[in-house]
Amino acid sequence: MQSVTVYLDYLCPFAWRGLELAHVVAPQLGLTLKLRHYSLEQAHHPDKAGLPPQAPSWHLAQQPLEGPRSLRAFLGSHAARQQGQAAHLRFALELFRLRHQDGRELDEEALVEAVGRAGLDLERFMADFEEEESRRLELARDLEAAAQLGVFGTPTFVLPSGDAAYFRFTQLTTEPELALELWELFTAVLHNGAHIETIRRPRITSA
Repeated sequence: MQSVTVYLDYLCPFAWRGLELAHVVAPQLGLTLKLRHYSLEQAHHPDKAGLPPQAPSWHLAQQPLEGPRSLRAFLGSHAARQQGQAAHLRFALELFRLRHQDGRELDEEALVEAVGRAGLDLERFMADFEEEESRRLELARDLEAAAQLGVFGTPTFVLPSGDAAYFRFTQLTTEPELALELWELFTAVLHNGAHIETIRRPRITSA
């Protein structure tokens, strides 16, 4: 099976919709999904103004646990990853749903509920989460990899061909046929010989 890497941030509704869509099409196309992390809080932190993404002055992985809104979710995601790629994906989907369907905060209670919904071993998850230094190092490596790739938003997909792009899905799409149609359109744009780099709709604002 071929692998697609997805860079995500649990704060981002577009990342949630993109992962849900990829989750639907992956079995149809024989793809496996590898989840990695990109922090919108780090990318847009005031201390970073004017600096290139490869050289942030404010590092999420070094912040106190009760500080940034996303840090606990990222560390929890890395704890879930210790139970395997499939378990990590289930956890990520459930945590996204808790945040963007149910309006929950990304707190310890939400992490525990996501673990239960995803069918992970809670005792193992908590033990892995408590190995906080290791989880922070893993998060730092993900964020560094995202910077080296030039990721600037979520979701960013890295296809088996090596092509990578950020794509915003405005609606949640889980119907298999429509999801496959959208995925094939997205990947066709990336593979097209015209080398299309940006498609952006204008936003109409009321006076």
